[in-house]
Amino acid sequence: MIDPRLTGRVALVTGANQGIGAATAVALAACGVAVLLAYKRLDPAEHAGDPAFPEAYGRLRARDAQEVVTRIRREGGRAEHVEADLAGADAVGGLFDRAEAAFGPVEILVNNASGWLADTFLPDARDRFGRALRPVDADSHDRQFAVDVRAPALLIAEFARRHVRRGAT
Repeated sequence: MIDPRLTGRVALVTGANQGIGAATAVALAACGVAVLLAYKRLDPAEHAGDPAFPEAYGRLRARDAQEVVTRIRREGGRAEHVEADLAGADAVGGLFDRAEAAFGPVEILVNNASGWLADTFLPDARDRFGRALRPVDADSHDRQFAVDVRAPALLIAEFARRHVRRGAT
């Protein structure tokens, strides 16, 4: 195996209670990275009855990240999890504080969380996959951009500030 020189590093992965975020956390841990998994549990009722969102997917999105942490630890890795709503700008510093308290300075940041909503500018009630759509409004716009645009920018900025402050290379 090629040594990716990740052993002993610390990562913060957002959206890590299921799917791509969870898989990324597991893969990093397998390379010797200590991982803080951040997530927000979502209410499965948000898509109840929508054929494009199977019940199993709703259950995955509604759980915490303990199962992922347990898997990482069982395989010899180090991991912690914390629930955080990235729509709130005040969550950012706390995530880095939590990672640093548990493992040390964060050297890897994976912005995976998304506040995606099935909204549209069109009058369509369903998209081509059968998912229920809603018209774009101020609330849907603000929610998606807070998580998908503002949060990653703030996380990157905090990552950079801490990196520079500690004199990292």
